[in-house]
Formats: sequence, structure tokens, C-alpha cells
Amino acid sequence: MAYCTLDDLMAMLSESEIAQLSAETGEIPDAEIVAAAIAAADALIDGYCEQRYGSIMPFSPVPEIIKAMSVDIAIYNLFSRRTIMPEVRRLKYEDAISFLKRIAQGLANISGTSSTGATTIRWYAV
Repeated sequence: MAYCTLDDLMAMLSESEIAQLSAETGEIPDAEIVAAAIAAADALIDGYCEQRYGSIMPFSPVPEIIKAMSVDIAIYNLFSRRTIMPEVRRLKYEDAISFLKRIAQGLANISGTSSTGATTIRWYAV
């Protein structure tokens, strides 16, 4: 189960922009390319979280923080297919990775889970 969907991405970018990032031609997003970008994002998230939350992974239901990071990382992955990366997308990706590292180190929790000595931090997609 993916942590986000094309519809979640379209809440952040227009359909035509996603099509430009994923399809070689046309105005419709390439579903396979989008799914691959989401799968890569989710694998990255799982890689950081599995040591800490392995017994409940993949996350189901998907916590909002995980969904938001999946969206940000998947969008970054789509932009990575092109030559120009908007600064805001790079920063969102770096923020997500930083937070995931804190989770892996036991310094932050995913809201709705608990871990001794960690801070619960909420993630907001903008």
C-alpha cells in the first residue's frame, strides 16, 4: 500500500505540472512514473523507520506525517527527472530526510506512536 496517491500529489501541484514531470508527451501524468516516484519515496521512508517501527510497518493506517513526507519526497523524485529543481522542493526533501534521521535515531516520534525519550513532532506539508 502506497503512503500517498496521485490525488495527494495533485493537491500540491497541478495535473499539467505533474504531466510535465512524468510524461514525455501529452497533458496526462504517466501513472507508472508517478507510481515509481511514490514507491521510491515510500521505500526511503521505510528504510529510516523500520528499525524503530518494524513491527507495525508498513504503516496502516498511514499517519498524516508519513503521508506528507511521502508527497514531498515523491514530488522531489519527479522533479529530479528534469534539470531544474525548485528551491522549495529541495528544502522540503531535505527537511523530510532530516526528520526521518531523527526518527531513526530515536529523537522524534511519529504522531500516534510512542517511544521513550523521544519528542513527538508533527509534520506539515505546505
